[in-house]
Amino acid sequence: MNTSYTQSHIIRKLAPFKIDGMAIPYPEFVPKLYNLCMTLGFRKGLIMPSRAFCSDENQGWPIILLTKHFGTFPFNHGRVGGIVATDRHGPHANHGEDSVIVQASHVGYDPESGSYGSCTRPKMAGTCMSVSCGKITHVITPYLEQYQFATDRIFLHRDKAGNHLITVKNSFIDFDTHPVKDGLVLSLESIVKLNNDGKVVPIGAISTSQTYEVSDDFRKKINDTGYVWQSGEGEKIGALLSSDLFHFREDFHETDESILLERNLIEFMPTIVTSRNPPLRAAKINIQLEFARTMESIRRGPEYAGKNLLYIAGLNIDISENEDYPATTYFVPWAAHIQLQNNKAAEYIHPVEQDQLYKLIMEQDSINPDQADLKEQIGRMLEAPRLDIHSPK
Repeated sequence: MNTSYTQSHIIRKLAPFKIDGMAIPYPEFVPKLYNLCMTLGFRKGLIMPSRAFCSDENQGWPIILLTKHFGTFPFNHGRVGGIVATDRHGPHANHGEDSVIVQASHVGYDPESGSYGSCTRPKMAGTCMSVSCGKITHVITPYLEQYQFATDRIFLHRDKAGNHLITVKNSFIDFDTHPVKDGLVLSLESIVKLNNDGKVVPIGAISTSQTYEVSDDFRKKINDTGYVWQSGEGEKIGALLSSDLFHFREDFHETDESILLERNLIEFMPTIVTSRNPPLRAAKINIQLEFARTMESIRRGPEYAGKNLLYIAGLNIDISENEDYPATTYFVPWAAHIQLQNNKAAEYIHPVEQDQLYKLIMEQDSINPDQADLKEQIGRMLEAPRLDIHSPK
């Protein structure tokens, strides 16, 4: 696809996405969500839930719990990676008098190590560990590989005169006569000393690289990390290649519906690939951007006009089964859009932000008196008389 992201001088900042103290086990979250709907004036027996989750099997228990507490199987509002299918607003709105949407990207979590990004697959033979969200991992992997390649091929060093230098592979440099068309672009203006004309000019070159003297500000930034500059060929820049020193200029890798996920992440890919937990960082970014996009589609579209609607976005944290506890999922609320039928709730003209949303959820009772007995419902189906179903005459 002939679409690429180039660095902009107008910077978008993401709000802080907190996890510590915010994670709610799904068996507690869903009844509280239902009771929140009741508190807002939603009508018992007339609420149609919907979920925008990944299709992974580890998202099954949250869906079952939504079924149990709302009394019906939730509508499917999701695409891969936790993308919301906004073209499904109309069908969802037509399936219930009141509407609920729960949107979440997901990430695995290991409580013992505190690491994110993987989970066990119990239906695979032996102990099979894999990435928790294959789609997010698939999208960010080419960028992670490019970043690792760059950290190994950019060198910091000092010459005999004491000048502090950086040697950069030509493929990372946006030359005026030969700009980078596809790949990682080093922001040399933030790194090197400019000449008297304000241009980035190398002090030397070898077969595949250029060498520049670094600026005083960049040298101070590196020195503040405790780094000791080496003479000769120097050392690989490694993790000192921070997210503010590069961007990506890429044709999108994806060609199917997952291009929506890549489009969300590309602008923030430098912060993702330099993160300690890239899958977690990617999931948090996708949730924020999807919430903004989906809320805009709801407000601009006619599908939910005049209806009670609660749209809530957050992070699903998957915890694999252990000999001491079963597989489970936690929900970390991010933000919510609340729309009430009477249009009198002026306090909900703005989104409900994370701290307020968490408080609103936790104020609700954890017991749902209206929850369905799924075992009884299945039993009634089994006991029902067998119908004579035939083709029309």
